[in-house]
Amino acid sequence: MWNALVDRQTGYANFTPELMSAMRGMELAVIGAGGNGAVMEHLVRLGFERFTIIDPDVVEPTNLNRLPFGTDKIGLPKVAAWRDYLLSVNPASKVIPHEMSIDRDLAPWLREVLSGADLVFAGTTDVEANIVVGRICAELGKRMIVGPASSGAWVVSTFTHEGGMTLEAAARLGTEGQRLTEIDYAAAARKFRDLTFYPGREGKYAPGVVEAMFRGDLPARSCKVFVSLTNAAMAFEAVKNTAALRGLPFRGSAVTAMPVFHVFDPYSGCSYYHNAQTGEIGIPDWITGAVRWQRYEAPDDGETRQAAGCRNEAENHEPRGSHE
Repeated sequence: MWNALVDRQTGYANFTPELMSAMRGMELAVIGAGGNGAVMEHLVRLGFERFTIIDPDVVEPTNLNRLPFGTDKIGLPKVAAWRDYLLSVNPASKVIPHEMSIDRDLAPWLREVLSGADLVFAGTTDVEANIVVGRICAELGKRMIVGPASSGAWVVSTFTHEGGMTLEAAARLGTEGQRLTEIDYAAAARKFRDLTFYPGREGKYAPGVVEAMFRGDLPARSCKVFVSLTNAAMAFEAVKNTAALRGLPFRGSAVTAMPVFHVFDPYSGCSYYHNAQTGEIGIPDWITGAVRWQRYEAPDDGETRQAAGCRNEAENHEPRGSHE
C-alpha cells in the first residue's frame, strides 16, 4: 500500500525515492489528537507510517468539523479513532496510542516515550502539557513542530533548539531554571498564548472572542479551512525536517526555525515570516528567495495587527531570525 500512496507525488521537486524512504522510517510522536493532531491525515498519505499518539479525550460531535471521522467514532477515544483511521489508509502503519493527559508528573514517562521519536508534533491547547513537552524535547534534542490550528491562517515553525531556542525561551516564560514541579503554569499561560499571536491573528476573530478564549469561557475556535492550512504547513515542515535530519538535499525551501514563524494569511493573500522575539516581519521575494525584514508597527487607528501590513515598503537588511 505504501508504494501506491507515494506513487503520484513522485516527480515533484525533492520527493525523491531516498527522501520518501526516509519519511517512511521516521518515528513521529503526536501530542494532542484534535485539530493540530489532524496533521496525521496528511502525514500518513505522504508516506510516514510510524506514529505514537497521546491524547486524553474522546471524539465529540463538534470534532467532526475538522477530523476525518464519521459519526460512528463519536464517544471513542481519539487515539483509538486515529489508530483505526491511519490503519485504514495504510495497514502497514505502526500506531501506538496512549489515552492520557500530559502533566508535570508524567514527565519521566514522556521522556522515555519521546527518546525514541525523530519528530514531535505539539498539538494540545493545554499550557502545562506544552511546557512539559517543550522542556523534554529541548533536553533530548528532539525537533518539535508547532502550528496553532485555531490561528485562521497557515502558521508553522520548528523548535530545532539551536542556540538554546526552547519553547520557554521563545515565549519569555522565565521558567528555564525551574523544575517542572515548581512552575506557575497559570501565570505562564498568557505569555505562552502570546507566542503564537502573529501580526493579524486577533483580526481573524469577532469582537470579544479572543478574550473569552483566554478566560477559558470559550473553547478554541476551529474552522476546517484554517485547520487544514496549518495541518498542511506542519506536514510540509515534517518533510523538510526529515531531509535535514537525514542529510538529504532539499531545494527551494528550508526548515522554518523558531523564533521565526512562517505565516500565510488567506484573507489578504500575504505570505511572510514573523520573528516572535523581535516582532519583525520578513517578506519573501518569490523570484529570488531573499527575505526582507522590517519592524512591525500596529495601526494607529486601534485596529489589531493586519497581515496586509506586509505590503508596506521597507529597507532591506539581514534577517534577525532564521529559517534553515
